[in-house]
Amino acid sequence: MYICICNALKDKELAAASGGARTVADVFRRCGCRPQCGKCLPDVAQMIEDARALENDRLPLAAE
Repeated sequence: MYICICNALKDKELAAASGGARTVADVFRRCGCRPQCGKCLPDVAQMIEDARALENDRLPLAAE
């Protein structure tokens, strides 16, 4: 499904680029483009948060 219509970026592309990204600009930079109208920015920001949550779930717990 297209998330960013202006740059023709699909959810799978953006999800792959959001892993390890700190900002929305990082995601677009990894995709080789820049945001245009901005309507997709909240969705991309949510993808970054989801990727962070997934990474945190995978981290081993520190020994007590």
